[in-house]
Amino acid sequence: MPSVEVRAEWPGRVAEVHVGAGDRVAAEQELITIESMKMLTPVPSPAAGTVHAVAVAIDDFVDEGAVLVTITT
Repeated sequence: MPSVEVRAEWPGRVAEVHVGAGDRVAAEQELITIESMKMLTPVPSPAAGTVHAVAVAIDDFVDEGAVLVTITT
């Protein structure tokens, strides 16, 4: 099965993690919320599928381009 890596588009702190490994997700479903410059920004799923792995936890700091979640489609 093909997989999709969901990456951070900006640096920030992981404020919320809404999914876990094994969860089924829909396209555009919110996966992670990142706080950057006091703004909370949701990170949506680019495709429907099953969460294979979550690479971050709440309060982790991530750089731009960091892998947040891997989804198998």
